[in-house]
Formats: sequence, C-alpha cells, structure tokens
Amino acid sequence: MNQAEYRSRLPRTWDALLARHGSANEVQLTAADPLFAGRDVLICAPTASGKTEAYLAPLCERYCDVQGEDGVPRVLLVSPTRALSNDLYRRVHGSLARCRIAVGRWTGDHHDGGCLQPVSVLTPEALDARLSRSRKALESVRAIVLDELHVLDGTARGDQLRVLVERLRHGQSVQVTAASATVPDPEATARRYMRDPVVVAVGHRRKILARILVADGPVQTGEVLEEEVERGFRKVLAFASSRENVETYAQALRGRPPFGDAVFAHHGSLARSHRLQVEEQFLRRPVALCIATSTLELGIDIGDIDLVALLGPPPDVSSMMQRAGRGGRRNQKNPVLCIARGGVDERIFRLMLRSQSEGTWLAEPYHFRPGVLPQQAISLLHENPARWVSAKALFARLPSELRETWDVSRLDRMLLHLVDQRYLERGSEGRFSLGQKGEQNWSRSRFHANLEPKDEVEVRDYLTGDAVGSVTQLEGPALQVGGRNRQVLREEGGIAVTRSGGGLAIASFGGGPRPAMSRDMAMAILADLEIPVPSRTFASGHVLFHGLGTAGGALLAGVFKKTHTPVHHVGPLAVILFEMPVDWPSPEPVERALGEAHDGMARALGMGAWHGLLAENERKAAVRQMAEVDAVKAFLAAGRPPEIQREGLSEVAWW
Repeated sequence: MNQAEYRSRLPRTWDALLARHGSANEVQLTAADPLFAGRDVLICAPTASGKTEAYLAPLCERYCDVQGEDGVPRVLLVSPTRALSNDLYRRVHGSLARCRIAVGRWTGDHHDGGCLQPVSVLTPEALDARLSRSRKALESVRAIVLDELHVLDGTARGDQLRVLVERLRHGQSVQVTAASATVPDPEATARRYMRDPVVVAVGHRRKILARILVADGPVQTGEVLEEEVERGFRKVLAFASSRENVETYAQALRGRPPFGDAVFAHHGSLARSHRLQVEEQFLRRPVALCIATSTLELGIDIGDIDLVALLGPPPDVSSMMQRAGRGGRRNQKNPVLCIARGGVDERIFRLMLRSQSEGTWLAEPYHFRPGVLPQQAISLLHENPARWVSAKALFARLPSELRETWDVSRLDRMLLHLVDQRYLERGSEGRFSLGQKGEQNWSRSRFHANLEPKDEVEVRDYLTGDAVGSVTQLEGPALQVGGRNRQVLREEGGIAVTRSGGGLAIASFGGGPRPAMSRDMAMAILADLEIPVPSRTFASGHVLFHGLGTAGGALLAGVFKKTHTPVHHVGPLAVILFEMPVDWPSPEPVERALGEAHDGMARALGMGAWHGLLAENERKAAVRQMAEVDAVKAFLAAGRPPEIQREGLSEVAWW
C-alpha cells in the first residue's frame, strides 16, 4: 500500500495518530493490507518503530466509526501488566480523543467510567474477569490486540490468554492482532494465539553498540559509570538480575559521584506509588541513574536514555535485546555497557551479542502449562448464566492446537478431579457446578489470575503512612527498600511500620521464579568456554559441568541428593558438590528424583498458581515434559566424567 492510499483509508485517525510524523513508515504500510482485510496479524518490528500506530489506526478506522458509542467496546488492547496498561492508556487516549473515540482502562487499579469504552486497555486478568462476570458486555467487541506479546508467551499467564482469546471469539467474529519487538519464532507464536495468521516482520534491528568492561561489585561499577558520564552519557538505565541486586547497587551508589542523590531503584516489590515517583524523578533529572529489574524492560515512559548498562549477563538473548532497546532512541543507536563480574561473564556477554547479531535466540522451547485449564473451567462456569460447565463446553473454547491433546474425555477426567477436591460438584448430563472450595476462592476473586500467591509484609513509612513496598520476610530490625535503609519500628498484621535510617540490611523480596536458562544456551556457553560435557574441576569444591540448563540442572541435583551426595549449589551450567559420589549415579533414580522434587520444580518452572488442581499424573507429566528428563538421563548414562582441571572457571556455576 502506498502513502496516498494509506492516508485515504484513514479519514478519521490519520490526523490524530500519524500526521505529526508526516508520512507512514514501513511497518505501518506493510501491516495495513492484512489489517484492513480483517486478517489476524502479528507485527514484529523494533522498539520505537511505530507498532502501536500501525495496529491502532486501521482497527479504530474499521470498528470505531460510529459517533456516540461511549460504553460500547469495539477494540480491546491487552497489555501484560498494570504499569504497561497505564502507560499504553496515556499514549493513546489523548490522540484518540481528538477523533472522538473514547478510551478507558480496566485493571486492578482503574475502572474508568465503570464500563468498557470503544477502545479499552485491559490486563489479562481483567479480561478474564469481564468474560466471566459480564460476558454480554463484550458481544460488541470486534478486535483484540495483544501488546508486548513476548512478555506473556511461554508463561502460565500467556497460556491463560490463549484460552481467553478463544473464549472471546466463540460465537462472534473478532480480529486478533499482536505486537512485539522480540519474538524468537514469529510464525509459531502467531499460530498459538491466532487463526490463519499473517506475520508482518519489518525493519532492521538497531545495531547494538556494546562495550564490555569488568567491574567486581558496586564500587568498581560506580567508577566505570563515572567515566561514562564524563564521556557524555548523562542518563543511565542499569538492569540487575534480581530485586536484591537492585537494592544493593542503589544503596551503594547513592550519594557518590557522578549521580549524587539521583540514584533510583525500580522493581516489582516497590509500591506502585513509589515506582511512579521514581519514574517521574528519573524523567526530570538531567543526570541520573536508575537501577531496575525487568520492570523497565518495556515501554514505560522514562524519557530518553543515553546509555543502558547491564549489570551481569541478562537471562537470555531476547531479554538482552529488549533491554538494549531502551537506550539511544534519539539517534537510532543502542549504546550498551556490558559490566562483567569476571572473565566468564565477559565470554557470556560476547556469546549473547554474537547470537543476537546472527539471529540465534537459544531460547527455551514452548510448553503448554495445563494448570490454566482448571482455572479456565471455573471462569467459564461463571460466564454461563446457568452457572455450569462441561468438558464439551471447555473443549469448544480451546485453541485448535490444544484440542489435539486435550480431548473431551481427558477434560472430563480433569473436571471429575476438581469434584474430588470440592472445587466443583457433579450434576447430570456431564454438567458441573461450583463446589465449596470453588465458591470460597471465587468470592475472593483469586480465580482470575495465574500468579503464585505470596505471603508478604507490607512496608509503610512512619511519617506519611504511605506504602513503600513489600518483602517476603523481616530478617532483623532494619531492612533496605528502594535503595534506602529503613528502621523497623513495629510489625503487626503483615504491616511493618518503618522510618528512614537504621543499620545496613538487605531485604528478601522473593519475586517468584527467575527466568530459566535454556539447555541450548547453557550448552552454547560451555562450548564457547571450551568445557566438554560432562567434565569436572576442583577449582572450588567439586564443580561438575553439565550444561543442562536451569530445569535439567535442578533435576540432576535431585539425583545426587538421592545418592547421599551433598549439593552445595546448583546452576544452569554446573553443580557444586561437597564431594564427588563414590558410585556414579545411573539414570534410574531420575524419575524418582523428579517425583520427590515435583513441587519445587513446578514453582521453578512457573507452572502457575493452579497447577496443584490437576490430578497427580497430569501434574507430573507436565513437569516431566519441561524438566529435560531425557537429557539428564543421557548425561548420567555417559558415565563418570573425566577429571579435568580447569582453574578459575568455578564461577560459571553461580551464573
């Protein structure tokens, strides 16, 4: 489609969404034909390439063409988190208001206007709630957009969204669009959420201008960053691997040159009001450092970033690309400072940068997490005005790929198991109604989310009464939240009242399962380090290199524990043993170790909040599929590894 034709197809939305740019860009022109034709479309394009305008202008033109439609939803924009939903709302509502299209939000924080608007921004959990509690209000929806899809795909929340999309489409025509900058396999991803999809992959990734420096800890990192500011990089966004690391670096660097007090911490355990304050302050300060987890990987507006710093290698190539994409937007270059903690980190950085340039993702393979099915069964029960669900009804609302393995009889067995657990009650003709436990959990609105519940202590400020954040446990009279020390004055009923100051302490934030390293990535790292598999070294304890990735490494550690070999540490590349086993384990204990370690493995693999509602055989089969069982057996079957001395490489096990 050429420029003139594209503009002529957008009589209402051109001026509001695209006129300020003067012309449409490549991604917008390429996506236009399939979007105007009503096709399902996955748009893959670099960060800040205009993907939002690419889908929003055609969809609003097609479906929001009637004036005075307030309260009649036409286009749903599903965003992964509340923060991203709020940011997306801020970016589009002013523009669409100029062409008299109302935009609303429906998240845990906002219910704008009390009803959905022609364009409505939702989280997946909010979509689940609306489908189950007010399905009739969604009958006018004609399009749904899955924004930043890579954040959800391959997680329990992503699998929940797959079913929600099919439920929305059941009995009505709905066009599905998705957008992402970093999808490892666009065609396979599109097929999971769409029917006969068109993949629009345009634009060249901005070149990552990376420098790798070695800095051991916050003090050396501060010295490195001071040199970068002197070179002209004044606004720095640094990514750390955990919430605890964010706190450690923020506390150590605040008050030191070159940033002074303009050092900010940002992660998911901080209160929303505190995170918003951090974003605003970082946006305003001319010279500043913000240290974050993945909370700032995506499009939350914090202004132009001069330099992205990676405090250690990110979990995967996709995450590295997403983080790098936050910097250098003004000149279309990605200046990235890779801060390695040692020689091994340096090699891993080089491998990831090389993989990115070659388009080799080394990603985890996709596996469906079936714990979403009991959750969706109970949600679907409430969508039905008669308040019952059946295996046939659930089957009819599954994506076609899932119907190949989850047939009606298998779903019926799952529903009968929910009866045994008192979440459902069995009726006649294959129908199931809500049971006692189902009623209890439904009344608390827990069933809309596939997030693991956490027991947390809320941290409040003594003077203002405002929430600062939350921790999983108090470990003394002081803690560190938001990069600042706080003294605990009292704790009661899950609330800790604190004030600034107090002794140095690091809070424990939990935060759920950390991103897993794939076996492909682990094997690639060991190959790059020229470490054969299997092998071992005695540089620090007994370090056994396996390259099985996060899941396989955890299972291997379970096998050693069964043979009474004490395990000091397990990682995706190696395990550290206090002593090598006298008798090398055979593959036989693997299945038994998997069964005994099931609960921990399920949490580590992110099987979802409702995994425990599946029957035991279904739970074990799902975990087994993801746990690299065959690879662990092959590793053990290879026999006792040769005794190879490789001094200085033991740090590999800790990454």
